[in-house]
Amino acid sequence: MKKQKTGWKLLLMLTMLVMCVGCGAKKNTSGSVSMYDLRTAMEAADPDLPEMLNASSAEKDAEDKFSNISDMDYKKVDSYFVSYSSDGHKADEIVVIAVKDKADVDEAKESLTKHQQDRYNLLQSYEPKQVSRIQDGLVFTKGQYAVLIITSHNDDVRKAFEDTIKSK
Repeated sequence: MKKQKTGWKLLLMLTMLVMCVGCGAKKNTSGSVSMYDLRTAMEAADPDLPEMLNASSAEKDAEDKFSNISDMDYKKVDSYFVSYSSDGHKADEIVVIAVKDKADVDEAKESLTKHQQDRYNLLQSYEPKQVSRIQDGLVFTKGQYAVLIITSHNDDVRKAFEDTIKSK
């Protein structure tokens, strides 16, 4: 009887241990940083940003919103965010795409270059003063990330991006 009680206690303890481990915080296995942390750090690097609107892979309609910035197959995307001016007459925009497979990062970069050109074509017709800002925008890759930056302080925003991904 005593052995049976000890056995049940041991089984109960093991079950609780398994439950605790199973309920632990989920780790980001892809190696990418939090898109929220990245977005807030990058936005904070430019004090001249206007009010910005945001969309990200964390939203329910993420795939639909992603199609507004990239024609890349969404199945290749690990996570993303886009932050853009709430004033449609301003060019300010920051986009970061983290791909699942680094082999797809050049495709993501090409899609952002195309998006930049689309923005150029759109604003050229009704906001010519913003066109030079789009032309001065940065499109680059770093590891699994493809990045588009169109702000008044592109280099500072890029540095914030690089510092944030380095620290994770």
